[in-house]
This record gives sequence, structure tokens and C-alpha cells, in this order.
Amino acid sequence: MNIRLDMGPVAPYFSRLLAIGGEFHKNIDDWVHLKNEEDFENIYRVPHDQRYKVEEVYATGRDIANSMGYALLETNTNFSRYPTLTSIIEYFQDTWVYDDYPSPIPAEAERVCVQNGIDLWSVRHMLKLFRKQEELLGAVRNALEILKRSDLYKEENGEVILKPESSIIISGVNGSAININSDGATAHASTAYERPAVFDDLSRLIREHSPDTETQAKLLKNAEELAAGHKEGRFGQAYKDFMQNVANHVSVIAPVISGLSSLL
Repeated sequence: MNIRLDMGPVAPYFSRLLAIGGEFHKNIDDWVHLKNEEDFENIYRVPHDQRYKVEEVYATGRDIANSMGYALLETNTNFSRYPTLTSIIEYFQDTWVYDDYPSPIPAEAERVCVQNGIDLWSVRHMLKLFRKQEELLGAVRNALEILKRSDLYKEENGEVILKPESSIIISGVNGSAININSDGATAHASTAYERPAVFDDLSRLIREHSPDTETQAKLLKNAEELAAGHKEGRFGQAYKDFMQNVANHVSVIAPVISGLSSLL
């Protein structure tokens, strides 16, 4: 599966989220099969006042598979909901990932079945699938915590990332030969600011694909503010503001998002 270009800096862990989303999505059919094609119809043998504890394994397990499968896979395509890495991480704070359900569900179902002498093949496999999904939720949680420590996440949130710089002093120039670490002359160089070509590509995309002139004017203004932020050395915050301002029109600028994020 190809991942969205702006997630390139965190590709290993973003790819993990997508792979786990695929597993959850496959589980949807397994839940339906276990409920409708096996012996789950014999659940009536569990006393009525306790039956809901067993049925909850199916109800919650399928809901987890359904919601997590679609949500994780959509992070790669739904730019309106997930315009940035930060928005992805924040979305999952209030989901099944962080134990938004009563954790004893499997244990309670097992206890009820044992107490009443019920041993259904479907329930045993539902319990196994439920616990497998709990492990997947843990893997998602782990990946999100790693992504929160990434430079991309920090830069989106205005943190200045100090990257180590290497320098080479060239001295002792004799004719055409250059001797490093020798005493004598030292070379100095300075460069003027050069506007990255990606900003011109961004403006072109906005002019060609904006839905109307009013939107085009707003997006072009946002683009120029982003370019100014880069020139003035405050690109991290400018990029964060830009992505928030254009969240409803990310499809217009999608081809250059990777190029923009590479400037961070």
C-alpha cells in the first residue's frame, strides 16, 4: 500500500497503523461469521439475566473491528478529517485505543459460561478474537506514542528542532591542492536566500484547481504567508498554521505536501 506523501518522515510507524487497520477490517467478516454461521444461536441456554455479558463480547468486539478498521485506513486518504499527523494522533485519543470500554468483558463472559456449564465453539473463538484485538489496540497505542515523539509531530506543534550541523574547515590552499587541517588560509562562504520551487508549484496548483475565485484568493494568501514564514526562519509554525487554514481543501495541494513537509 502506498502511503500519503506527507507521512514520509514517519513512514515506518504510519505504515504500521495502516497494516493494523487492515487486520481490524478483516475481522469484521469474522465477527459476522461467528455470530450467524456457527452455534451462537444456542446462546439462549445462558440465563436471561446473565446473557448480555456473553452477547457483549460480540457487540463490543465487532464495534471495535468496524470503527478501528475504517478509522485507521482512512488516515491515509481522508485529508479533511486528518490533514496533519497531529490531527491523526488527537483523533484516536477518544477511541477504543485508550481503553474506552469495560476491560473485564472477556473475563465476565467466560465466568458466566463456566458457571452455567455452557461451552459454545462460537463464543470460545469470539473470546480469542476479542483478545487478539486488544493486542492490536495496544500496538496502535504504542505506534501513536512513538509518533508523538517524532520530529514531524513536534514541528507541526511549533517546536524548534535543533538538528546537528557538521562543518569542515578548509585551510592551507596551495595552488590547486587543498590540505585539510593545515595551518594558514581559511575559506569562508555565504549564500543568499533562494525561494524553494515548491512554493511556485503550490501557487500553480491553487490557481489550476481551486473550486472558485474566492477560495483561490484565500489559498494564495495562505501560500504566500507560508513562503514568508520559510524566508523569515519560522517555517515550523507557519506550516502548522497553513495546514489548519487549508484543511478543507487539502486535495488541491496534496501533490506538494511531501515537498512542503521536507522543508521542516
